Amino acid sequence: MDIKRILWATDGSGEADLALEYAKYLAKLSGAEIIGVHVIPLPVQLLFESLREEDKEFREWELKAERRVSDGFVEVRNKLLHAGIKFDGVILKGIPGDKIREFSRLRKADIIVMGKQGHGLIESLMIGSETVKVLKSSHIPVLAAKNSGPGKEVEISNIVVPIDLADENETALNCALDLAGMTGAGVTAVYALRLDMYAQDLPASALDIVIKQSAKELRERTDQIMTRYESSHGSPVKGGIKTEVIHGLSPAISVANYAARNNADLIVINTHARTGLKRLVLGSVTERMIQESPCSVLSLRP
Repeated sequence: MDIKRILWATDGSGEADLALEYAKYLAKLSGAEIIGVHVIPLPVQLLFESLREEDKEFREWELKAERRVSDGFVEVRNKLLHAGIKFDGVILKGIPGDKIREFSRLRKADIIVMGKQGHGLIESLMIGSETVKVLKSSHIPVLAAKNSGPGKEVEISNIVVPIDLADENETALNCALDLAGMTGAGVTAVYALRLDMYAQDLPASALDIVIKQSAKELRERTDQIMTRYESSHGSPVKGGIKTEVIHGLSPAISVANYAARNNADLIVINTHARTGLKRLVLGSVTERMIQESPCSVLSLRP
């Protein structure tokens, strides 16, 4: 994962400020520049220039919002330049999700960092919210930032990667290994065995067999991915990859609970499965995981 340009999407909320701390953390590790983008959301009926020009009250509000955002960017720029990080702030107008996605392509960003919650970004995590639109359609990784604990500094030292044994996609785990190489973090690949309502009727021995078989498949899968990764990078993966099989009624909640118990700093997950029909995972497992996660979540397309 080569990070040269980080797009920080801000709406002025506290979560956006936390996202900036993650952007700074990654920039210091990679030497990347940060591009801040604030989208002033405009109702569809106000996107027509003729209507906007006739509404003086709206124009005054718009100018006031622009000045506030611009002043904020100047403050951020001064702080980042003092830390040796290049920064550029841009104000856009329109539908936030669409503008962020378009702008990330225009500026050739390598990753988008934004708050898990905010003023209309991921407030409800319902399909249709602007951040979910970015997650669904972004061509680059999106980090939804969340503070793991009060007063805790931003750090990535423990990464959890949910693995779908039915899908051969390696993107999330490879990305996690890239980040581990930058941060020195440990990586754990987790397979969440989904149990239905009838699982409680199964004898314990049968469940143990399923768990052991899943653990074997998971270990084989991660070993294969690690071998290919080491071969392509010409060096061994420090610390290797830990594996663990967990189980529960909901894979998303199972992974979130596992991350909480093990003090994970980041969950890395794919938004789509690489299948012929490109089955959309976001809206089910990924969306629920972002909602339930005790830590930040990095989502990416395969």
